[in-house]
Amino acid sequence: MIRDRKAFFLGIIMMVSFLGIYLYMMSPSFGNGRNGLEFADDMFNSISKGSAMAIVEGEAQKAEKWQGTAIDVTIKAKDGEEAARWASQYEKIDGVQVTADGETLKLSGDLGKMMAVIAKDSTDMYNNLGDVVKERYGLDAREVTYNWYNSTKQITKDLDKQEKFKESAAIQGMQKKVIEPSYNYYGVETEHVRDNKGVMTFMLVFYMIYTLWYGFAIYYLCQGLGITMSKQAKKAEA
Repeated sequence: MIRDRKAFFLGIIMMVSFLGIYLYMMSPSFGNGRNGLEFADDMFNSISKGSAMAIVEGEAQKAEKWQGTAIDVTIKAKDGEEAARWASQYEKIDGVQVTADGETLKLSGDLGKMMAVIAKDSTDMYNNLGDVVKERYGLDAREVTYNWYNSTKQITKDLDKQEKFKESAAIQGMQKKVIEPSYNYYGVETEHVRDNKGVMTFMLVFYMIYTLWYGFAIYYLCQGLGITMSKQAKKAEA
């Protein structure tokens, strides 16, 4: 039963308009067949990629610090096929010696040169230059990056066993700050907040107002139906 017609119909109008906007946001009306949520998700991914660019490039430059540092490690792939892919990539690094035996690889050479090549491939991936990476190895760019990530994980394990913790930490830093972002952000266009201030401000303000709009629609509907909430304090018993 409607107790307050004015509040009830105001709630109906607000709820209908809320649902109308929601249906529009869920329609493929935001370019390239995307709905509003996909558009927002792509925008925030692009902005976050632009924000992370300095970190990726800065970490990649640290490879120079390790020029002249020799390592000799034995790593193991999950099978001979994966080991062969790893070997084909490391063999392209100048001065790195690779010996393959089934699932096992022995790698020896300059750590700085290894990191420089991995950093170059990763930053190319980060900049969406997958075709360039593919041309170097004859493999899909994502597969190349995936191979670098998995093989360097095995390298860090062996370095830890040798108690070469600084070298291991350097590779782990590259994994987290260069290889992983390059793989995850591959194909995402880079955007910066400074170039999208208007869109970002509108999205944040819209989200706040839209959330409040829904809340007030529920509030007025309940008020119109006479549904109220109250807190009644309990009296202390004597």
